[in-house]
Amino acid sequence: MGYEELIYDEEEEFERLVPKVKKIVKVKKDGTPVIVCNKRILSQNEQIMCYLIGKFFAKKLELTETDSAANKELSQALKIKERVIAARLKDLRDEELVEQVTRGEHRISTVNLESFLDKILEKVGEKGEKE
Repeated sequence: MGYEELIYDEEEEFERLVPKVKKIVKVKKDGTPVIVCNKRILSQNEQIMCYLIGKFFAKKLELTETDSAANKELSQALKIKERVIAARLKDLRDEELVEQVTRGEHRISTVNLESFLDKILEKVGEKGEKE
């Protein structure tokens, strides 16, 4: 009784997140994430997270082969020095917000994704429910 609530339906979960995600990051047809919220008020960690969320959804949309990004790609896309990217990624791994795929390659951890999205939306002045 009520145990069904324990079942994690990944597809259903991501459908629910799309209205939140689209206010933060969108994906070009070639699979490149584009941060659409006010990037200037985001910390470096948050910018990295937003980019990786974009990569995740690009793979979901079958626009790209992988949901991960190399440090070099993050550095170029976000215009942050690669050594700074590496340091920020360590912080994000420690917070269990990103996972290391291989050395110098990371992807978003979906476990805390919704709470991160809510925090960003609040920071940029958006509410998750509004369309």
